Amino acid sequence: MIPQTRRAVAGLDLSGSYRRCSGYSEIDIGSRRIAVATCLYRDEDIVSTIASRVSVVAIDAPIAREARMRELDREAIRRGYRVLPPSMRGMRMLTQRAWKISLELINIGVEVIETHPRSAIKSSGTQSLEELLSIYGIEISPEIKGRILRRKDIEDAIVASVVAYCYYIGGECIEEIRTSDGTLYLLKSTNSPTVDSHSREIQSNKNIRNSNLR
Repeated sequence: MIPQTRRAVAGLDLSGSYRRCSGYSEIDIGSRRIAVATCLYRDEDIVSTIASRVSVVAIDAPIAREARMRELDREAIRRGYRVLPPSMRGMRMLTQRAWKISLELINIGVEVIETHPRSAIKSSGTQSLEELLSIYGIEISPEIKGRILRRKDIEDAIVASVVAYCYYIGGECIEEIRTSDGTLYLLKSTNSPTVDSHSREIQSNKNIRNSNLR
């Protein structure tokens, strides 16, 4: 059971070093809005931020014990997604960091899933982050929009948080690439019946709320 204090899902665009920004985004489940979009740096800051209020976090990094080419990476590449395997030069440190952080989060009751934001955008069939957020009825403030224009890591974190949101609500809008050594979570095409139905339901709820405000 998800603790009542954890009413948010998150996306983390993890960097290989604490010296560089790890993009971080939270979606508040109740209001369906992006509540946080920022940079985090140290491992302890990442873990403590997520631990306080997040039930599911989607991490943009290989979550693997060993930095080696996985069957998961081969399958994702075979399907046309340009993921970077843990065995690649420059990915080893990222993989080690992702494994360490994911274990700490799992140990405190946070569910951790692996994603790849650029592949998630591709699998969804959308052309931009703004289009993706609109389909799922997720609100974003002008202030956060301004940050996105300046930081790709924050934009990727927001996409990752949408993946976490879809996973949280039951997975109807989730596309999985599952192999013996891992699972990559992406987004179903927005033209699929389940996603289209979800989008219509969101719009209907918005219309009801607006009518009640009149």
